[in-house]
Amino acid sequence: MGNLSLPELAARYGIKDIYGASVAYFSSREGGASDLRVVNDRICCYEMQLILSGYADVDIAGRKHHLDHGSLLVLTPYQPAQCHFSPNAVTEGLLIDRVFYDGISSTDLTGDVQIPGIPSKFNTVYQLTESQTQELSGIFRQIQKAIHYMHLYKAEMIQSLVHIFKLFISELPFKDNVLTPDFRNKENIYKIFLHLSERNFKRERQIQFYADKIGITTTYLSRVVKEISGTTVNDHLTRRVYHEACNLLKTTTKPLGEIAYELGFKDQSAFTNFFKLHAHCSPKCFRKDQQTTEHPHL
Repeated sequence: MGNLSLPELAARYGIKDIYGASVAYFSSREGGASDLRVVNDRICCYEMQLILSGYADVDIAGRKHHLDHGSLLVLTPYQPAQCHFSPNAVTEGLLIDRVFYDGISSTDLTGDVQIPGIPSKFNTVYQLTESQTQELSGIFRQIQKAIHYMHLYKAEMIQSLVHIFKLFISELPFKDNVLTPDFRNKENIYKIFLHLSERNFKRERQIQFYADKIGITTTYLSRVVKEISGTTVNDHLTRRVYHEACNLLKTTTKPLGEIAYELGFKDQSAFTNFFKLHAHCSPKCFRKDQQTTEHPHL
């Protein structure tokens, strides 16, 4: 299936509890298309899956893990995993966009205490007590409800609840980290690439720039990115530019020429051709459609 973003996952599996492209709640109680127990593909977001009953056998980077009631599986973005759940397994969890999650403050709600959150270098398995299982399930449900709130400060509410989740998980000793040493080294390279690309994708879209910054060859960087994410450096940068273009068209009134300049295109025509290739419509039509969807009576 290739890499799946959060909205693409939601569309494919019929997830209704989703907030923009940032957070989604899912549960196997609903069954059918919304049951994420069957997903074995790389995805572009964090996945947290709590087992409430039944069991699961998980294979990540060649290491096998048996999970049962109270097990919490946390997968970092782009990591391939093979998950096989028992027929009676009941699970629930969250999908959180990487940029959204990493952008939430790493301090506690008073601003004083630094918390590690999800270990950045590892996929992680936690084993929760019964009370911890119920508490985490409650946090998940609060996020599910907040997604459907009609409130002026809805975004802040969801951010606060995800922050609470980060505080909760930071206090848990993890049972096992599930990457081999070789894979950890490659993931470090990949994370550096993600960091660099996030800061430079608007102006730098050549693999040589990123390889030079990391201090490795373009061939090795290409191999690492392909192995971990399933996509190429060029595809990653192209997708990031396209998503940012969509975001700017939806959330700002900037002229197309200004957006083209901001995203590093030589002129508005080059930007328009790029956007048409990926969206199958012009930037102007895309913006108009978004405004019609959000304000149907205008």
